[in-house]
Amino acid sequence: MNTTAIRLNGSPVAPATNDGRLKRSVATRKKILQALTALTYEGFLSPTAEQVAMRADVGLRTVFRHFDDMDSLYREINTDLELKVQPLLKTRLGGATWQERVLQSIEIRSDFYESYAAMYLASQVHRHESDFLTQNLMDSARQQRDLLQRLLPAAVAKNSTLLNALDLVLSFETWIRLRREQGLALAQARDVVRLAVKALLA
Repeated sequence: MNTTAIRLNGSPVAPATNDGRLKRSVATRKKILQALTALTYEGFLSPTAEQVAMRADVGLRTVFRHFDDMDSLYREINTDLELKVQPLLKTRLGGATWQERVLQSIEIRSDFYESYAAMYLASQVHRHESDFLTQNLMDSARQQRDLLQRLLPAAVAKNSTLLNALDLVLSFETWIRLRREQGLALAQARDVVRLAVKALLA
């Protein structure tokens, strides 16, 4: 007797066991991604596949059954990061003038930079071995610049020297330099960026 269920359209229904396998596969994949993310935020900017497997509590073969290599792992994490940056792109600033809105954007940018600095640094570490990460970092820089240009009047945006200077001061790289290499507290780093932006806008 054939126990396979048939839909009204005549196609077979996949056995329930397949649903269970799919759910387990999705859960395992999620655990691996979470393990890499956790290790990165703990300061391991270049964790090995073995470290990821150990943290995820899975075998090394399981990691590579779900991901072809470490680069594909970083690809998926960066795709998730791109989704999280979308609300930032849609944030409306309430300043009365464009100068006020540029200054308001510092807090929004710095909050984002604080949250994702570890993943950004990990991408920088691996960019030499990944065309995807290299392109992703270039896209990120262009996105930061686009955000700035939207806040500037056309006449100001045409001043390429001023635009490039503002872009540099407001960049992810500047934030990391202030927070890591110069060891500034969050509020101090924001004050430095505000001062630099005010000086440029003056």
